[in-house]
Amino acid sequence: MSVNRVCFNCGCSSFVSDRSLGGKIVCSRCGSSSIKNKSSSFLRRKNFLFIFVVIIIFLIVIR
Repeated sequence: MSVNRVCFNCGCSSFVSDRSLGGKIVCSRCGSSSIKNKSSSFLRRKNFLFIFVVIIIFLIVIR
C-alpha cells in the first residue's frame, strides 16, 4: 500500500496524531501540519532534476 500524502516542508511520508493539538495530524520528522497529496508529477520532476544534474556533472568531468 503506497502513501498518498507527504509533508510540504520536508517531504517525509510519516505522520503522527498529536494529542496536544486535539488529534491533528503532523509530520513525525519536522512537526509541521502542512500536508499535501503526493502526485506522480512530483516524483517525475525530482527524478528529472537528478538525471539532469548527473548529466551536467558527467559533461564537466569529461571536458
